[in-house]
Amino acid sequence: MSVPPPGVPGADDTPLAVPQRRPRRRPTLRGEAPTDTMPLVGSLRGTPYRDPRVTKAVAEERSANEAIDLALRVAEVMLRCGASARTVEAAAVAVGVASGLDDMDVDLTMQSMLIQCRTSTGATYMRLRVVRSPTQDFGRLSAVHALVDDLVSGEIDTEQASTRLREISHTPRTWSRWMTALAHGFIGAGVALSLGAGWVGVLVAILSAGAVDGALRLADRLRLPDFYLGAIGGVVSTVVAFTAYALGNAGLELIPMSSRDFAFVMAGGIVMLLPSRSLTSAMEDVLTGYPVTGTARLLEVMLHTVGLIVGVAVGLGVSLQLAGTLDLGLLRPPIDQLGYASANQQSVLIGSLVVGVGGTILAQNRPKMIVPAGLLATLVVYLATLLGSASVGRVTAAGIAAVVLGFTARWVALRLDAPPVTLAVPASYGLMPGLSIFIGLYQMADEGEAALTTSTDSGLVSVLLALGVIFAIATGTTLGELLAAPLDRTVAMRRRQVAPGQRPAAVGYSQAPAGERASAEPDPEGWSS
Repeated sequence: MSVPPPGVPGADDTPLAVPQRRPRRRPTLRGEAPTDTMPLVGSLRGTPYRDPRVTKAVAEERSANEAIDLALRVAEVMLRCGASARTVEAAAVAVGVASGLDDMDVDLTMQSMLIQCRTSTGATYMRLRVVRSPTQDFGRLSAVHALVDDLVSGEIDTEQASTRLREISHTPRTWSRWMTALAHGFIGAGVALSLGAGWVGVLVAILSAGAVDGALRLADRLRLPDFYLGAIGGVVSTVVAFTAYALGNAGLELIPMSSRDFAFVMAGGIVMLLPSRSLTSAMEDVLTGYPVTGTARLLEVMLHTVGLIVGVAVGLGVSLQLAGTLDLGLLRPPIDQLGYASANQQSVLIGSLVVGVGGTILAQNRPKMIVPAGLLATLVVYLATLLGSASVGRVTAAGIAAVVLGFTARWVALRLDAPPVTLAVPASYGLMPGLSIFIGLYQMADEGEAALTTSTDSGLVSVLLALGVIFAIATGTTLGELLAAPLDRTVAMRRRQVAPGQRPAAVGYSQAPAGERASAEPDPEGWSS
């Protein structure tokens, strides 16, 4: 047996190296160490702006003020254009970190933003900005999102970002006023077509949208609150639909409109007037830790929705009285028509696609988002229809479809340099329960039935069911976006591999005709948000 030479492990004078084991942790009743304050970069976890690149160190007063001013202006544009509080705060923090601020506090409410920072020299700076005249401009929102993404990726510096933001703020809107008015008609017509309306009902839905748009433009000159604007829209939509029905049943053969078509046109008008964007942002704020802003937005949504319900109820009550006097036989559709789409499969797909296209134009989205939004709207409506045919409850079916909507919207939108809301809101119009609201109001307004109490109770249940569906859509969309957050890393890695200057500028997103108003001015179309 050979003996290892001296100095070699295993020899008599050199002991073998024994791997050290970790000391076993003994059970104890003592608590853990106190949790330190989360660093500023850690607050970006789960957002598209995670892991920003710091462009410079901030130590001077001028640099700190410039960084705060840029963060405030970015947050102002995003909040005014329809972003949620969580998205706005993440963008402001990302801009601050990329600009060199490492100790910054952001306080955000529905209409104001307060940013305070402390530099390495011990100086404290604070700025406040108030947001006025909120509007819905997803094209501008996408441009600002791309700007922030370029800044945190290190492709541009603070000065270049400030210049681009100034250009974005003064760029005209994507679509003209007559196109947004036509988009209202697309939404109403698409919903009516999906429910089974004929060509007359689709045409009446477009005309009704035009009448509502004109009436609300006139009413907006009085600066009325959203409650009254919603009520005016509901009344005008009902009057136009009933006028077409009355002409068709008074011997005018050119307008063969049935009671079912009347109900489907009314459902499209209700969906067109629902504040879908505000509802989605409100629920996201409540669920993600912004109760003050979320509660304020929810109250705004409820007032607008109540105004719409009051307007439709008033118009429907008058219509039923006239129908009884003129013996027109205006009947509500059967209760089995409460599904999302009761027409044939081809009409459902075409109608959902039209709704998505109309919602994209109405939200002033970029042209390249039209096709994804239309296809996503078709997907979620078809999924909700399949779940309904499988005996799944309406609220459950809406929630599942909304989760798919939020997940897909985030996965697709971030790859198109846009926030998820720019796809989620236009595609959600097809899921809104406009027909349930109409049937419930019909039952409560029809005083000619024998069992008035039973009818009123049934109508109230139908309206509450519709509200449950609306909240399921909003909460499901938020859950889907949160589930898709881990997939953002692939987008960040892809963007960091692109050399600076190779990506197209996000300023030229708008293709609107010359002379259109920039979104920095008050928007007369705020009622549609």
